Amino acid sequence: MESTDTPRPVTRELCEWISSLSLSDIPTEKVTRVKYLILDGLACALIAARLPWSEAAVKGVLTMESSGRCGIIGWDKKTGPLAAALLNSTFIQGFELDDYHSGAPIHSSSIVLPTLLAAVEHCDVSTDEQPLVGGAEFLLAAIVGYETGPRVGLGVYGIEVLTHGWHSGAIFGPAASAATAAKLFQLPASTIEDAIGIACTQAGGLMSAQYESTAKRMQHGFATRNGLFAAFMARNGYTGIKQVLERPYGGFLSNFSLGNGRTPAYVPGEVVNGLGERWEIDRIVVKPYASVATTHSTIDALMALQTRYPTQMAAVHQIRRIRVEMSEVSFKKCGWTPRRPLTPTGAQMSATYAAAMQLLEGEVQAAQFAPAQLERDDLWSLMDRIHCEQNMELESFQQRVHVELDGQAAPLTEFVTAPRGNGVPLSNQDILDKWRRLTADVIDSERQAAIERIVLQLETVQDVRQLARLLSGRTGNIFEAGYKTKL
Repeated sequence: MESTDTPRPVTRELCEWISSLSLSDIPTEKVTRVKYLILDGLACALIAARLPWSEAAVKGVLTMESSGRCGIIGWDKKTGPLAAALLNSTFIQGFELDDYHSGAPIHSSSIVLPTLLAAVEHCDVSTDEQPLVGGAEFLLAAIVGYETGPRVGLGVYGIEVLTHGWHSGAIFGPAASAATAAKLFQLPASTIEDAIGIACTQAGGLMSAQYESTAKRMQHGFATRNGLFAAFMARNGYTGIKQVLERPYGGFLSNFSLGNGRTPAYVPGEVVNGLGERWEIDRIVVKPYASVATTHSTIDALMALQTRYPTQMAAVHQIRRIRVEMSEVSFKKCGWTPRRPLTPTGAQMSATYAAAMQLLEGEVQAAQFAPAQLERDDLWSLMDRIHCEQNMELESFQQRVHVELDGQAAPLTEFVTAPRGNGVPLSNQDILDKWRRLTADVIDSERQAAIERIVLQLETVQDVRQLARLLSGRTGNIFEAGYKTKL
């Protein structure tokens, strides 16, 4: 029997806020920032759409799904909304370059953008009952999604979920997708609650996918597909779990906090505290490196040492040992010891690999994960001298790196509190530069400029389908293009 205690109705509060939110309620600088987040997410999709694992995903999904109205980014193919949302999300997550939330890790663009594109194209019906979707509506729904996912995560202490082996974004993602689509559909609060209730019961994702499985790249896609499915079902009258977030028995927060050792085990108020005043958009981090976020402190520490001690750090053969101290969550996420053969997925989730590449090539971008890189003997020789260890005194992204050199008694040491993009966010201009550099080799300059123009002027766009059309159509393969860029 359910507890007689009456929890705070945070699900309803969240849904009422979503339903009532208008673009005029949102500070101008937040709206602007979201346009740049959208641009960054689209860049990630465009460069990953034709990678080998993305091609395998398309081939597999299209053996099961029929054609439809919804475009697949980077492909001259269309399919149904759920399959398109799944694949487009997989592409955004396809090369570990997409955004993440610093407190409640979720790759929001990989949830929000595929949801919106699929919803817009699937509902492409020229009737009075289904008017065209304008850029302002698209942008408002995106903001709802960027806010909802992290807030749901904060209710279970955000990054804590990773420590216990859940793929956090895949857990928080279904609610974000459902909220995004429900806002686009202009559903009332009670129906939004149904959508989130249907979405949350489909949440799942195991972090062990990080080692060798390409399924890791698809897990946000599962969340996107499930949330969009939930919104479509609720829109058509299917009822969902009410109070799904806060219910003590079988509720989302209570179940995904089991065994965390916290008191209280979960904090429902964090889902709604400061709605409309405290914007989680401010804590969405745009990545400068093509690897999992917890490796970024490692990269930054070594980069700082390379700047301070250029001669010593350039003599890689004289490095006797590197010791990387990490927090518990970082150690579990990226401190594991890689073994040969290593897949690109595993390499991008490994601090050891990221450290070796930073030392050997001075950057950790797409080119550093090309198949030939994974087989380098000098890389593996260096990785054998890099050791990660857990330090319970360190928190979150904090890391301390010690480089021991032959003939030098004292190690070179660097402490990083938070990595680049996290402690100091990338500027909108930085994001624009990243967009242009990432996409330069995979789409032509005319297409690049057209997408950029639409996204940065979304409020004025009358029919957002023109963005979807520009995203469809074949893109280049970054490995075949000899892709190499510094951000």
